[in-house]
Amino acid sequence: MVNNKETNSKEVRLKNTHVPDKVYAYSLQVRHAFFELLDCTDTEIVSIEVFDDIAIEKDDGSIEAVQLKSVLSNNNPISDRTVDLWKTLYNWLIAVQEGELDPDKTIFKLFIAADRKGNIVNLFSNANCPIKAEEVWEKARTAFYDDTGNEKSMGDQYSLYVRGFFNPVNKPSACNIIKNFKLVTIDSSHTKALYNKFCQKTIIPDELLEYAFDYILGWIDKKTAKLIEANHVMSISYSEYKAQLVAITRELNQKLSLKELAPRPSKEEIENELVILKNYLGQLDLIECDYTDKIEAISDYLRASINRTIWASHGDISESNLLNYEEELVKKWNNKRKIINLTEKSLSPEEKGNLLYLRCKDDSLNIDYLSVPGFFTPGCYHALSDELIIGWHPEYKKLFKIGCEKDGTSE
Repeated sequence: MVNNKETNSKEVRLKNTHVPDKVYAYSLQVRHAFFELLDCTDTEIVSIEVFDDIAIEKDDGSIEAVQLKSVLSNNNPISDRTVDLWKTLYNWLIAVQEGELDPDKTIFKLFIAADRKGNIVNLFSNANCPIKAEEVWEKARTAFYDDTGNEKSMGDQYSLYVRGFFNPVNKPSACNIIKNFKLVTIDSSHTKALYNKFCQKTIIPDELLEYAFDYILGWIDKKTAKLIEANHVMSISYSEYKAQLVAITRELNQKLSLKELAPRPSKEEIENELVILKNYLGQLDLIECDYTDKIEAISDYLRASINRTIWASHGDISESNLLNYEEELVKKWNNKRKIINLTEKSLSPEEKGNLLYLRCKDDSLNIDYLSVPGFFTPGCYHALSDELIIGWHPEYKKLFKIGCEKDGTSE
């Protein structure tokens, strides 16, 4: 037996009886190791070709021994007289009798990567106590032996395994296996089932799921290949998997961020903007913002405007991205404005406007799945306020119209 917590470092000779002879079988094992990792906790370990096709070493010292059956045609690997079924049960029987698996601490799982059924395996899977296990062992035995104990007709391919499993001498061991036997089938492809489970179990943004899934699957394949080449046990702890998931999520998040590409505005550019006194700066005057607020606003406005143009020219964002983004900003501004009007009735118009401005400025809104630099959202709010689409003072439209009329211009 391989020590539960030392499987990553020990050098062992892999059992010849477990080495897969087909590329698909090995590929399925790699994917299913991933499948089982998704249900593990930090200190649990998933191994390939150690205790079984796949094994999960649990925190309490128990083991789930998983036999995988791939189905690429209409065959049924769990029908009552199939070689696959009886060979699996017989191998478990031998493992129990030779002390490789403790039947009291092992779940014997038969995982079928297809929607298949079998009468005997269904009986076994539902027998979860010693009395029931003995009953179904006796009942299943009648499919191969008559009332007098004489053997019925059996195929040569599986007869050896059936004889071993239903030999009365082996009954206690066989019943212990049945008691802890579990049948799992899926009604879709294994890859699809794996991806769906990954999406359900993994808390990361939806747009990163496919990238992270492909990376983790490749990482498991590469890691297990290196382990077997080094004659080490093919095993992966949940903590290793978790570390890789965190790392790739961080990396993908960085790759899906819009980076500032334009130089920061110079002092001269900021001073020029102050002289022009655009609408967005006039809006700040209405709510009595100070000089420092205006300098920050100018910087955010210019940086957002220039970088937005560069991102669009590079194809990083589209016109529809920007239109949707502006619509969302206006919607958020309007909701915040209504909430303040309802909850802050005692404030003066200038105070309400200042509160609205600060709440919007501190807002963080991504462009679809792309995160944006901190200056971008407030800079876009200033662009909208410059066009008078939004405003901070409750009466900004009326006040700007008066100002325009005094200048002899229209709004």
